[in-house]
Amino acid sequence: MHKRVLAVPAILLAAVAVAAPAATAAPPTAQATGVDAPPPLPSLVQSRLTRLDGAIERLTEDVNEVDGVHVGKAGKVVRRQLAAAWRGARYYITHAPPPPAEDARARPARPGAVRVRDLAPKVRAKIAQDDEGPVIADPVTTAMAVFDAFHTTSSTVIELTDGARVPVLDAMSRTLFLALDRRDRAVQDVITLAPPVPPEDAELDAVAAQDEDDAATFDITMPTVPVWLNDELQHIDGLLSDATDLRPGGRTILTQARAQIGRTVTAINTAWPPEVED
Repeated sequence: MHKRVLAVPAILLAAVAVAAPAATAAPPTAQATGVDAPPPLPSLVQSRLTRLDGAIERLTEDVNEVDGVHVGKAGKVVRRQLAAAWRGARYYITHAPPPPAEDARARPARPGAVRVRDLAPKVRAKIAQDDEGPVIADPVTTAMAVFDAFHTTSSTVIELTDGARVPVLDAMSRTLFLALDRRDRAVQDVITLAPPVPPEDAELDAVAAQDEDDAATFDITMPTVPVWLNDELQHIDGLLSDATDLRPGGRTILTQARAQIGRTVTAINTAWPPEVED
């Protein structure tokens, strides 16, 4: 079981570098070199992602053992914790503490990281000796961690569908489509809570992010989310093409999931149009 502290995986980092304008650098999470530990996620989200990771492991084991009873139970935990993780991220986006006063004067107001000096004295004393101590991940990084969890859940269940039979197949269907539905809602939440900037202002916004200590923004990270989605589409296409134990019901589930994932890609690309080279 791993603890998600770096929200942008290697495959997404490459996409960030491609999607960002030439004058800008990738978000700070994309620049981690192993020297500095990435900031931890807020516990409101991390605790749920940790439980989700454990439930996915149990679900995989139960499917491999064809344990229909426990598959249903593990799938229910996966669905609950995945939904709860995004609720936590959405709350954090709208309730993140403001940056310290001195930082607020130096940069435009936007959801920022939770700094040690913003915490209660007793808490601050436990984790840092000065004002340059650790920070908690910002709302954008936190949201991307949950999008990572959506992808992990979807890709895992897509694979577990191969060879599954009723009642295991029914549990796979419920879990997969809840993950896809929740991700679609999450995309709409981001559009509502952090509306995409007009295309003509996107480059200026990215340059501003560079000036603000490489602050991550949804306008930089959301256009890279289709990297995960396209990976899922390829996974489904591969199973539909060469899986030797894919039941008719499983084939139907994957075909329907493919259509929904494709619509999600379209929705993201519409809200955050990909860069087009001249």
